[in-house]
Amino acid sequence: MTRTTPPNSAAPIAGGGTKPPLGVQLRDALETANTPFRHVQDLLRFPISEARMRRRIQEQLLRGTPILVYSATKTASTAVAAALDRTPKIETVKVHHLEPAHFWTGPLSSPVADDGMLRHRAIEQRAAREILLHGSDQPLKVVAVMRDPIAFNLSNYTYFGRAYWMRHFWRRAPWMSTASLFDHFRATFPHASSSLWWTHEFAATTGIDVFREGFDASRGWQRYQRGRFDCMVLRADLDDREKRSALAEWLDCDVAPVERENANDQQAAPGVYERLKEAMRAEPAYIDAMLALPSAQTFFNAAQRDALRAKWLR
Repeated sequence: MTRTTPPNSAAPIAGGGTKPPLGVQLRDALETANTPFRHVQDLLRFPISEARMRRRIQEQLLRGTPILVYSATKTASTAVAAALDRTPKIETVKVHHLEPAHFWTGPLSSPVADDGMLRHRAIEQRAAREILLHGSDQPLKVVAVMRDPIAFNLSNYTYFGRAYWMRHFWRRAPWMSTASLFDHFRATFPHASSSLWWTHEFAATTGIDVFREGFDASRGWQRYQRGRFDCMVLRADLDDREKRSALAEWLDCDVAPVERENANDQQAAPGVYERLKEAMRAEPAYIDAMLALPSAQTFFNAAQRDALRAKWLR
């Protein structure tokens, strides 16, 4: 689909932002009317794709238990999964949520769960839960990736903007003032979700509470073992060569190089992430609040949090 190119400068005018072309405004207006049709279409297609994924996981189990890449959305876990999939004799199942409370049911439901966590919908969710968690008692290797909460929030807000947050103005977003976009981001996004994921998803599923057990922040990765779960937790900002080395040590075999995958600019409205990132420089209170979350306090030491604060403010 061809995008209408926004102006080179999004400098605001008296009304607050530059005016998008009429065609862009019309397509945004039609989005609301199209929602019921999308919902019906999704209801028809999703079960077919889900059944196909269930068969795939069952076939994987016949060859051996796959590695579960289980991580919140937009944490660079796709790069880790792709590296493992390129490694001989290793297969993965990649999933973001395994707790049903966090399964998004479609465009007529809220993208935020009652516990304040992001919801997500993917064909792997129910199949992985039913087959790998409850349909087997075999040992299960799990990889999870942690990303700093500020980057997590901006990336999720923009990458999933068309599906969730900016659905009614996604095409107009590049013409909106940065102040309006940032206000909408602050008002609508569940900002603690990346931290809640570790207790409401990871701990609920594996029984491993990383906040209580601690994390080697200086090294940037940690192995946890509990019952049938053998988990490798990596921090997203860890150098890709170090991620590869940690995975190789954990699996006791060489692992294919970790390379960037699933970049944010493939889905985000043009320029919006960069503008929100720039606006973040004027939001020290927000940055401090995010770095005070339990996940940031656990996965980063004081010096690393200070460096993150300086990075977002510069």
